[in-house]
Amino acid sequence: MILHIAKRYMLLPVSETARPKTIFLREKGKPVVELRLRLSAGPGFIMPYDLRPFLGRTLEFSVEPGVDFTPVLTDAPEEDGLYREAYRPAAHFTARRGWINDPNGLIWHEGLYHLFFQHNPADTVWGNMHWGHAVSGDLVHWRETSEALWPDESGAMFSGSAVFDKDNLTGLGEKGRAPLLLFYTAAGGHGEMSRGAPFTQRLAYSTDGGETFAKCEKPVIGNIAPGNRDPKVVFCDELNRYVMVLYLEGHAFALFTSENLLDWTLLQRLTIEEDDECPDLYPLSLDGTRWWVLTAAHDRYLIGRFEGGHFVTTRRTGRLHYGRESYAAQTFFSAPDGRRVRIAWNRAPIPGMPFNGSMTTPHDMSLKRLDGELFLCAWPSPEFEALRGEKAEGKDRLMMTGRANDIELAVPASGRRALRLFGLELMIDADAGRVVCPAAGPDGEEASMPVRRADGVIRLRIVQDVHAVELYAGDGEATMCLSHMSDALLNRVECEGASIAAWPLRDIHI
Repeated sequence: MILHIAKRYMLLPVSETARPKTIFLREKGKPVVELRLRLSAGPGFIMPYDLRPFLGRTLEFSVEPGVDFTPVLTDAPEEDGLYREAYRPAAHFTARRGWINDPNGLIWHEGLYHLFFQHNPADTVWGNMHWGHAVSGDLVHWRETSEALWPDESGAMFSGSAVFDKDNLTGLGEKGRAPLLLFYTAAGGHGEMSRGAPFTQRLAYSTDGGETFAKCEKPVIGNIAPGNRDPKVVFCDELNRYVMVLYLEGHAFALFTSENLLDWTLLQRLTIEEDDECPDLYPLSLDGTRWWVLTAAHDRYLIGRFEGGHFVTTRRTGRLHYGRESYAAQTFFSAPDGRRVRIAWNRAPIPGMPFNGSMTTPHDMSLKRLDGELFLCAWPSPEFEALRGEKAEGKDRLMMTGRANDIELAVPASGRRALRLFGLELMIDADAGRVVCPAAGPDGEEASMPVRRADGVIRLRIVQDVHAVELYAGDGEATMCLSHMSDALLNRVECEGASIAAWPLRDIHI
């Protein structure tokens, strides 16, 4: 079938019960779009696929295996009911439609926070990796724009980072405007379009504030390990140059340096025990001393300094997150006032909806010295508190009034006591210094998080939403994110002996 792309969106009917099929758009026999999705004649959802890069072109359309399907194009997808779905999280970022996972390219630029993210706009399961894009002025209310990066012959668009090249070191700026850069992994070998292409690290740039991006033709780093991926780039004052941390394989990572953001030299290799992929690297100060933190996808971390031209670790591998659902966290490049603001992928599934996956609550990062050792800490960003409604307080038991709630507990630091929240059952074992979720994760495995006793109590902060619960212990030195579909008929928090304060959270979509 010959298809002239005169309108921006192709409407794709998708059903969770259909078998996967592959849509191709070809130009002169060469695929330029390849989408694996659960295409169906009796759909559960309509997924509008953005064809902006192909507007005005005439392409060959086909489906494999062959089915009787005629695509519909439109400039205005139906949005009736958008953001009012039954299981749409109230206080966490979600995409309009489709699957999301890792946050990518977090940057504060020209007065806005930019959140790029792994996005499958054609289905609600992983695949067809694009970079989605949303912007916010306050870290809480997000406006989703359009896809920033589409898959191409070099592969699917895997994770990476963003940098503002303020001095135009790359020479990619235009008309006096410095470029916004996206470093990403092109994950070759995914399907017919990129078959045989290796994983490489590549660069895209924008001179219109992030509205559109052009890709550089050649990779900035070629394939140096089978699955090398997820480049994170940051400026290092100690080295007076940019540093890229890249995942290699196993638990191995590499640091590269560059003076112009185009040519990269290997500096050293590092190991993060029990962790892999999606690295982040950023400085934090404590008591006048500047440290560097290196994390990976499961939130194990190293703390060190750049000394003698290398990263030297001064703390054994630490652990921040103890659940399963927070993953691949990244910090914003150049956030205002020197803050280190971070967002992770909240992996809690959202069933039966035309979207799946969310981001965690934004949180500020800090270092604290506890019992003589440095700890990385995460705490919900102060902007998040603007969502709070009227405060309620109680002892032992408190009714919740919001679909999402922000809760603070002070629990006696002795014995064992149950903590119940919207049907979620936890156990606070003060004697062992742990909070335990007996049946968390896809296989019902136990999850637990350490907690500190201070002044005779254990302090917890909990952010509860429709699909998940996030816990922060003490000063944020340990966190745990759990998948839990809240039962609206069990809208209370209960914990014997606990002092409870709670605030309903306003819906970020209103």
